[in-house]
Amino acid sequence: INFSILKAMANVWVATELGSLRAVDFKTQKNTVVTYDELDKKNEIVSISRSTKGNELYCTLAMNLINVFDTAENIYVNQYEMEGPLVDGFDIDDAFISCSKNGQIYVWRDDEVCEKFKVGENTECCVKSLNKEIISGGRECELSVWDVENQKATFTSKNVPRDTLDIRMPVWIQSISTLKSDPNIFCVGTHYHQFRMYDKRVKRRPVVDIEWGELPIFSLTADDKHCYLSNGKGDVGRLDLRTGGSICKYRGAVGSVRGLALHSAEPYLASVGLDRYLRVHHTETRELVHKFYLKNRMNAVVFTEAVIKEEEEEDVWKNLEEVNVKRRKLEAMWELQND
Repeated sequence: INFSILKAMANVWVATELGSLRAVDFKTQKNTVVTYDELDKKNEIVSISRSTKGNELYCTLAMNLINVFDTAENIYVNQYEMEGPLVDGFDIDDAFISCSKNGQIYVWRDDEVCEKFKVGENTECCVKSLNKEIISGGRECELSVWDVENQKATFTSKNVPRDTLDIRMPVWIQSISTLKSDPNIFCVGTHYHQFRMYDKRVKRRPVVDIEWGELPIFSLTADDKHCYLSNGKGDVGRLDLRTGGSICKYRGAVGSVRGLALHSAEPYLASVGLDRYLRVHHTETRELVHKFYLKNRMNAVVFTEAVIKEEEEEDVWKNLEEVNVKRRKLEAMWELQND
């Protein structure tokens, strides 16, 4: 590992199909590879999430491990092992929560499993809400919200009505996101390219139900006004949560986009996928501000707290200096001609 980038705070962490983490620094235009074991498909990292309490990253491996990486010390500091293929892992207060594809939830405290309960079969995704509940869904597994302490569902969605031919719509939830400030609203992307938004205060069925694109929606992330989503074709778009309408698309990706992330304080959207590129777009201007080829196919991405637009400000000042130099040259030439 080359720690030169890691000593300066990286802007983005990326998880790959071969089990490596990559730290990317936008200012130096360099990236560093961190490996837990040999680079192999069996060590694939399917998701990463940041700890709410420190500098740790939770790296969920497809097999049966969740590794904890300390970004300050640049070492793996802990490991959680459980049965079956895994979906995700994250912390809620002093507990660590992990979810397997068979719907088994493990609640860890002091590195030991203190509670286990089931949220349903064929779970494809599991996230935490702002009010410290967990939200899950999957193939023929409706969206549900669970209280970790009581191990009971506080909300379970209801499938949309049958169509005009009286055919039931199959359920296959592939991605879930919560809003930044409202724990009652959830955004969902399905295998059948449907975007749905649920408000558990209103009803069990979606309050917004539209089709987006032509292929499964693999990833989505939302703020308070917009939802950003991607699919297996390489489309990355933005929807207005107030109207459900499509606002724009972010160009560049070729092939499936598997991971999206929004910066917590700045208007930037990161995307990664099977074309091996990390792309960072400005959410308002849609400008592609950074692009890195990272050699491996990628599944997930997270931003750090590092500031991105410092570099842009420096560029602005450099441009101003160049303009002033040109102006002085023109003034000097004007004076010589007049003399």
